[in-house]
Amino acid sequence: MWLNGLRLIPFYLQSILLLVIWIAFVYYLSNVILMVIKEMHEKPNRFSFIAGALCLDFVNTVNSHASERPGEKLCVFADLVRWNQEAKLIDKGEALEFLAYSEGNSNSATKILQEARGLREALFRIFQALDRRNTPAAHDLAALNEKLRAFPIRLELRSEGRDFCCERKSAKTNNDRLLGPIAWSAADLLASDRVHHVRQCADAECGWFFVDTTKNHSRRWCAMSDCGSHAKAKRYYQRKKKINR
Repeated sequence: MWLNGLRLIPFYLQSILLLVIWIAFVYYLSNVILMVIKEMHEKPNRFSFIAGALCLDFVNTVNSHASERPGEKLCVFADLVRWNQEAKLIDKGEALEFLAYSEGNSNSATKILQEARGLREALFRIFQALDRRNTPAAHDLAALNEKLRAFPIRLELRSEGRDFCCERKSAKTNNDRLLGPIAWSAADLLASDRVHHVRQCADAECGWFFVDTTKNHSRRWCAMSDCGSHAKAKRYYQRKKKINR
């Protein structure tokens, strides 16, 4: 019906009207595309949990950790909160509480983030030393022990039907809740037989750690879909290059 009305309008006005409609459509479409691109850039990538131990997953919050240009993944306090949430150490409500806390206590939040990075680097050096069959530095072990003293374990017993479950609980201070479980995980791993199966990714620049649980303990890569496939592609390229000479 509106097309019939459009025929009554002079041709030049029809052209102008159609042009205006087209411009409006293109403007709307471009805004939609820009919004999608913005969301893609603003939505952070999920952390990886492939190590088999909580403390090692935390150590792996740096990309290319063994390279000259490592990529920090805990850039702001919100990243530390998000890691804890993705690790299922805190729920969404607690995450929002931490973020609200950081808004009003930016200096304290920055201090907790720095403390987290310091603990992570001490653990990185400890496990790297063990992977290389060396003794970890005394100051790194002292740093871990300092955190263990600062985050004492509180045990809480609860019933599950006719059985009971004993859970570790941390105090309600912010650094205890965010860092305590990481320190406990490191202590548990270091004092267990599993520590003998901790490996560092065979990629020269990756630096990520994992517990090798394969039957013959032959795992070399943090993930076959990442460093493993890169190494495979590199070997293929080198073979092709050698053949073509």
